[in-house]
Amino acid sequence: MKILHALEEITDGEPRVFVLGFFDGCHLGHQAVFKEAAKLAEEKSAGIGVITFYPHPMSVLAPGIRVPLLQSEEEKAESFRKAGMDLAVFIRPTKEFLSETAESFLKSLADIPGIKGIVTGDNFSFGKGASGNVSSMKSYFEGSDVAVVTAPLVSEGGKALSSTTVRTLIEAGKVEEAAKLLGRNYTMSGDVVHGFHRGNDLLGFPTANLRMPDARVLPADGVYATKTRIEGKCYPSVTNIGTNPTFGNREKTIETFIIDFDEEIYGKSFTLEWVKYIRGEVKFDSVDALKAQIESDIETAKKILF
Repeated sequence: MKILHALEEITDGEPRVFVLGFFDGCHLGHQAVFKEAAKLAEEKSAGIGVITFYPHPMSVLAPGIRVPLLQSEEEKAESFRKAGMDLAVFIRPTKEFLSETAESFLKSLADIPGIKGIVTGDNFSFGKGASGNVSSMKSYFEGSDVAVVTAPLVSEGGKALSSTTVRTLIEAGKVEEAAKLLGRNYTMSGDVVHGFHRGNDLLGFPTANLRMPDARVLPADGVYATKTRIEGKCYPSVTNIGTNPTFGNREKTIETFIIDFDEEIYGKSFTLEWVKYIRGEVKFDSVDALKAQIESDIETAKKILF
């Protein structure tokens, strides 16, 4: 999949249907949009591309407001690739871009060589002050050979499925429920960093410390059954996220004990899948009490993962 960062960079003239949206998490609702695009692309004998934005526009409009996301740019690109996109345009929002009129954005779309169709969700908006919507988009392209299709919002429990719903579930530790809406386990990828070395030196359970990701949705503090992917291989694991109250840490950490694993992992690709919440963080009276609880957590995780 080819990745570009501006609409003007699309110059190959290949016939394509484009999906538009921020698509944070690429959840089941977003996947419904992708499926509509695939149907239209087949009708038009065209490929499929995606036009999205990264980082979140709010990081430009209101830099002081933290917008936690469900995916990094790299993870989102991988979701697009798996959905069959052959081109992804990650527009970098600037104040100038966000101040453009809705009509100016529509003209930019119309100028894309080879564009055959546009697919969005029902609630897609664009232009300064979100003045453009799917209705104005359909009116703009009416009578042209560019088809505009909207995918209805997917409902879950009578409510529209949204990235906000998924974020709220994860932040509450309900990673199992979030997985149902995502169509997969919630994941984080990053570098393994050196921590306090207590896992191996003091407790006898060597842990991999995932570098705390920037601007990402974090599960509620506690212990989780997880899966760890290292260079394409998947291993069962137990992960603690929090401040380790037994030791009085100030900074939040993500520490993972990989079950039945004894290899060097520094410098290797590392992805964590959050499978199920086991318990909250507890301040133990002694190291021995903590060790006993970790052994119990490992047994619980085995029952969940095996």
